[in-house]
Amino acid sequence: MAKLNFKNLVTTSPSDVESRDAFAVKVVAVAGFTDDWAAYRGPSDWSDQLVAEQGDKLARRAAEALFYVMAASNRHYRG
Repeated sequence: MAKLNFKNLVTTSPSDVESRDAFAVKVVAVAGFTDDWAAYRGPSDWSDQLVAEQGDKLARRAAEALFYVMAASNRHYRG
């Protein structure tokens, strides 16, 4: 495979996407204090903590597909 050009998913506009561009994301799940949980996504170069604090919250179905343990934990998804 030819070398890919990784770009930041937050700062790149749709009109700037070119062939061979790639975007990496980091996804973090957080168990809450009231028997709930949520998952957040952010750029891959952010720390886990920063993604948890400032990332975009995933929809419940997407989060459950990525984090089976959390989905099966009897905690409700914080929407």
